[in-house]
Amino acid sequence: MLKFYVDAYADMFGEELEKCGLSLAPSKIKKCRSFIDFKGFKKETQEEIAQNIRENKYTIIPLTYQEWYEFFENEIKSGNGVIFFSVSLKLLADNGNSLKKAFADLNKNYPNGTAILIDTQTVSRGTSEIAALTNIIYKKENNLDEALDFAESIIGRFVSVIALESTNGLKKSERFGYLMDKFTGASLNLKPIISIDTDGNFKILDKAKTFKTAVSRLYSNVQENGQNIADYTFSIVYFDAQKEAEALYKKFREVVNENEIRLVPMSLNNAILLGEKCVALTFHSKYNK
Repeated sequence: MLKFYVDAYADMFGEELEKCGLSLAPSKIKKCRSFIDFKGFKKETQEEIAQNIRENKYTIIPLTYQEWYEFFENEIKSGNGVIFFSVSLKLLADNGNSLKKAFADLNKNYPNGTAILIDTQTVSRGTSEIAALTNIIYKKENNLDEALDFAESIIGRFVSVIALESTNGLKKSERFGYLMDKFTGASLNLKPIISIDTDGNFKILDKAKTFKTAVSRLYSNVQENGQNIADYTFSIVYFDAQKEAEALYKKFREVVNENEIRLVPMSLNNAILLGEKCVALTFHSKYNK
């Protein structure tokens, strides 16, 4: 059996994850002094989670090489092949070196097994969509090579832009703090708009006076970069900003049909990383499945 995995930054969970034939890799989150199983957060309301994030009660602990290795080794020992679709390795704490080494050693130690690591070069819904569509091709053709060729053909087509209430969350990040220190609008309480391009690179794209304006810029940014909105598929992902996300969704629905846009809540991992109220827009050019 071949199992398709995504990580907790892929913004797909529960019934939707199962429907797409995907499984979730482990995530290690610390609340105050205790480690909590990821599923345990369902016991908390969105308001409680938002308040805990504002009070810095959650900490994401990167998995070690040994933890990655042992998790996927258990699958291989059980007779399963694994394909793990990771968010852009450039966004991981160690550029994905622990993860890459784990898969390299799995292939070395289990030459007759299947252990494939795919860098999706994107985040959020981009990662889960690449995984889901690749799984569709695999089931349709019953051919792993064709499925992997398809995955390669759509990687690099996803762009994400994110409107943030503030830079406070990312400033605390070892990975992105240096970039936020360069954000010149912080002293004026401007709202940053950041982007992750088709190569998985993270940068400050724009800034706005209010969060509402920053969210609306996610729409205008698509047009300003010369993209015809009707030619793209979109996912709007939000945390603690449902009203703003719904307004953005309504704006896109004036141009694209409901099959070409999704409105989904943000994963806890991404919300903790960003640290504040936020709305993200992930989009890609349409393609034939």
